[in-house]
Formats: sequence, structure tokens, C-alpha cells
Amino acid sequence: MRFKLILTVNSEHSGNVLPVSYQYELSSCIHRILTDNKELYEQWLRMNGFLPEMSVKYRLLSISNFYIPKIKVETDRLFILSKRVQLWISCLPERGTEDFIKALFAGKILLIGDRHTQVELQVDDIIKTDMDSYPETLSYLSLSPIVFVHVRPNRSIEYVSPYTPGYGEVLLNHILEKYRHFYGKDFSDNMNFNFELLSEPKRKGIFIKRFTKEESKIIGYMYKFKLTLHPVLHQLIHNTGLGDKVNLGFGCIEILE
Repeated sequence: MRFKLILTVNSEHSGNVLPVSYQYELSSCIHRILTDNKELYEQWLRMNGFLPEMSVKYRLLSISNFYIPKIKVETDRLFILSKRVQLWISCLPERGTEDFIKALFAGKILLIGDRHTQVELQVDDIIKTDMDSYPETLSYLSLSPIVFVHVRPNRSIEYVSPYTPGYGEVLLNHILEKYRHFYGKDFSDNMNFNFELLSEPKRKGIFIKRFTKEESKIIGYMYKFKLTLHPVLHQLIHNTGLGDKVNLGFGCIEILE
């Protein structure tokens, strides 16, 4: 289930300048809002057959980057030159989700940024943009960088590029592992699979926990792609994201019309 949030930038309160790497702060803010009432959050998960611990390794939702119609970038700062921005939130649970999301986010004030600059945004509207059914082949674009991590024998990290041989297999194995995690069984239906790049991937280096001792940099890629997959698995990745680090604000995808 997917929702588009329309937000007004309250620049008179805190300015209009975000850090370029704001994904972690945005994801943390959204997760705090969702889990602030722990009892209500866990009730929502359980009515959909999920346990809270299931949303740790893999998140039951994904969050896009902000869509900002007009911006200016200076070094590591992003100036918002539009009065309104948009944000997409997708959730795998469906039962009670529309009421849950609207109750938590309607009129909500989000304060996003780091120790140097922050922006206050108010949720003005929440629009449900759900998909009724999923065909076997769909074209997608990334709404936040897609990340796949490979751990080398020496425990160092390699961020896998879409041009890496076997990338499609990495992608499929990740999807099947996510299905196994959420549903407690292997995906057993027969299916066709094919992955095809539709655009040149753009490499994005995103800082996490900037200006702290835990600062790190994650490498992801923005691109368009065509995917042939079982409809159930299309629904899974459309609602919970694709790749690693979804919990940090990566891997949100949208269907190309």
C-alpha cells in the first residue's frame, strides 16, 4: 500500500536548506512517528500477521527521497526553492493501514536535517496511490538509491554496481530472502525472471550520521529498469523497497507508467 504525502516547507521557521545527504535523518524521523505509540504500532503489525521483530532485518515499508521541483546545490547543502515537496511511503501491511498512516501523519510537522541546517515541513495532504494488481513484467525507477552490499572474505564491504556480472542474480536472491524472512517459507511458485537496465545508473554517495563518530558513506545507484518477476514478488518490492539499507532510506522504487 502506497501513499503520497504533500508537504509545505515552513521556511520562515527554520529556513529552506537541507543537507544533501538527508536520507538517514528522514528515515529516522518517519520511523519515530510510526513507532512513537508502540502499542498502536504493534497492534497494526499483528492484525496483518507480522511481528515487530520482522521489521528489523528488513523493513515492512520503504521511503522515497523528497521530490523537490526546484533546488540549488552548494557543496553539501541543498536549497529548497519550492514551497511544496512530495514524499512517498509504501507499506507491506494492508489491513487498517490507510487509517493508521493518516492518523499519524495528517498535519504532522517534520523537522529534517543535521546539526548545521534543518528544514521544517508540514504534511498538508495524504493521497493513497495503491496498485490494484501486478503483471509479470514491470518497468521501475528508483526514488532513492538502490544499494547491494557484498562482504569480502576479509570482511571489507563492496557496494555492488548494476554493471557487475551477476547483478540480476544478486537482486533475485535478495528478493527471495526477503520473502522467506517475512513469510517464514521459501517462495515455491514457478516464475520467469529477467532484469534489464533502462538507463545509465547514477552513482550516489550518501553520508550517514554526518558529523558524528559513527559517520559512514553508503554507495547506491539511481536508475530505471525492467523486471520480469512473479506478481507476488513485484508487490513485495514495490511496498518494501529493493536492496540493502532500506531501513536507512534507500531502495524505494516506483512503477514507470
